[in-house]
Amino acid sequence: MNNRLYNNQTIWNILLLMIRIWLGYRMFSAGYASVVDIIFHPKERVFFENWFGKELHFPMPVVMAFIAKGAEVSGGALVFIGLFTRVAASVIAFTMLVATLVANLGENFVIDGGFTISYFLFALILLVAGGGKFSLDKLLRKKDVGAGSFA
Repeated sequence: MNNRLYNNQTIWNILLLMIRIWLGYRMFSAGYASVVDIIFHPKERVFFENWFGKELHFPMPVVMAFIAKGAEVSGGALVFIGLFTRVAASVIAFTMLVATLVANLGENFVIDGGFTISYFLFALILLVAGGGKFSLDKLLRKKDVGAGSFA
């Protein structure tokens, strides 16, 4: 029985690691490209101004785009390494929930909404469970961070 509990916890921690790596990679890579485009490419800046301003009706569209994409970059990097996982996951979850509700409901939901709602759900798992055994959170706190109550 005790061996089974160990195996369940190990499997759960490996699953948390895989979710962290995938979500962190996807958020960082997508966000980084957009942040670079907003800063260095005037044509892309116009794209984000039109998208966030004229289509989504956000005030200060370039600033809002930079904040959203910056949240993806910073949240993605922290989730990837498992540092401040719950905080970073909450930033990602909020950003993806807003993206799903504001940008992807309607005609783009099947394609874009499927991605954003999946990222939201992955972030929600990390928000609830934490980074798991194989995270910097666990290493720095030297106590069980998440996963223990889910086994």
